[in-house]
Amino acid sequence: MHQLLIIGGGPAGISASIYASRKRMDFVLITEEVGGQVIKAGEIENYLGYAMVDGIAFVEKIIQQMERLGVEPVLDRVIEVRKVSDGFVARTLSGKEYSAKTLLFCTGAEHRRLNVPGEKEYTGRGVSYCYTCDAPFFRDVKVAVVGGGNSGFEAAQQLTHYASEIYLIEISDRFVADEVLRENVLSHPKVKPLLRHRVLEIRGDKTGVREVLVEDLQSRSTYTLEVQGVFVEVGLKPNSELAKSLGVLTTSRDEIIIDCNNRTSERGIYAAGDCTNIFAKQIITAAGEGAKALLSIHHDLTYGVSSWI
Repeated sequence: MHQLLIIGGGPAGISASIYASRKRMDFVLITEEVGGQVIKAGEIENYLGYAMVDGIAFVEKIIQQMERLGVEPVLDRVIEVRKVSDGFVARTLSGKEYSAKTLLFCTGAEHRRLNVPGEKEYTGRGVSYCYTCDAPFFRDVKVAVVGGGNSGFEAAQQLTHYASEIYLIEISDRFVADEVLRENVLSHPKVKPLLRHRVLEIRGDKTGVREVLVEDLQSRSTYTLEVQGVFVEVGLKPNSELAKSLGVLTTSRDEIIIDCNNRTSERGIYAAGDCTNIFAKQIITAAGEGAKALLSIHHDLTYGVSSWI
């Protein structure tokens, strides 16, 4: 039985594994891919030590650091976790089982859907959740970006290098992206902001997306926008199902509830990063939370814990 099982290899899980290696802990890191959402992050300019770096290059640096410290992730998917008398057992898609005294969930989050007609049908044929992957495919055509937060504005910013026109659609009455990002994007002549609008339907033909039906929430009128691409950036859904199966408490948004030491409501179970109820879902905060969680776990295994949420 290992001391620790880390589930998830995004910034939180990787950071925790690096600290666990330095603490000489007996641990296993299981992840489907190293890097998580960072691989699709595009350009990163707010991480300490990097004035500007793209997500793929950033992950390559992380992998080099892991290799230097001897961290070898198990590339697999955990499909079940269960409590046993002296710890926990995780079963993977490949059929292997791993047992550990403690669990650290760093399972991150995935993109939320619009849940409108046409979205599922045209995913991969005009509807995208990865602007870093797909922006180059929309050269010289009109596109829509749905979402007025940082991810929506980052998508719009990248698309200015390719698309001929970008409709930036936000359901509320204001954009919430960082001020510098807002200034850069909204001043670009290709960007057409549409506040208090929502997408009702995505339409197309056999070749792909051709238009979106939108509603102006102020006038209650509906009309169509001729676009060949729709980039959905409306937030993230925490991957907390495994934790919930063990009775871990979550918020109404399915975020794993943690205390200041990354403990969950269940003894021996910890969580870090975007799957938790931390306020800021950022690469740097996830990395910090992963390190903090590992230090908390090491302390609790070494000295015991006097309280739990």
